[in-house]
Amino acid sequence: MASNLDQARERVRATGARVTGARVKVLAVLLQADEALTHTEVQRRLEQGDAHELLDRVTLYRVLEWLVEAGLSHRVSGPDRVWRFSAHGDDALAGTGHAHGAQHGHFKCRRCERMFCMKSSSRLARTVRGMLPDGFDGDAVELTVVGRCAECAAAEAGAPNDEALHAAAAALAVAAADGR
Repeated sequence: MASNLDQARERVRATGARVTGARVKVLAVLLQADEALTHTEVQRRLEQGDAHELLDRVTLYRVLEWLVEAGLSHRVSGPDRVWRFSAHGDDALAGTGHAHGAQHGHFKCRRCERMFCMKSSSRLARTVRGMLPDGFDGDAVELTVVGRCAECAAAEAGAPNDEALHAAAAALAVAAADGR
């Protein structure tokens, strides 16, 4: 199995763009992460990694933007209005879009504040479009579910569940099952 650096290098190369150390190392950090990372979190992981890579803030922002434009990652704004970046999954081909599909949701843990990509549903966009008022035409769906990640939920075992969150998730599941 190829290392994250090897995978990152191949993905950057597949775009036809110049393969730079900064692009490869930043993408490798995103590939290794199990959650979407802020600019600061990417920088910290680069500095703590084996190479102890130091990128100035502007270069890091440019690389992250390039990765999004090249289709190798995506970004989502959290409730704090800070961008978080995530690499596209293993089955995504460089430059072809997100492995989960164009429409997928995100989960923001209210306790640890990490953000995760949710599994995609081919019905998500259809479901939401079915909820739009007559005559409206939605182009994209951005869904963020807020709650507790598995790790935080386990740490808070016995704490009461957020009934509103469960009711909303159940309503979306029913709507998706209906194929709207």
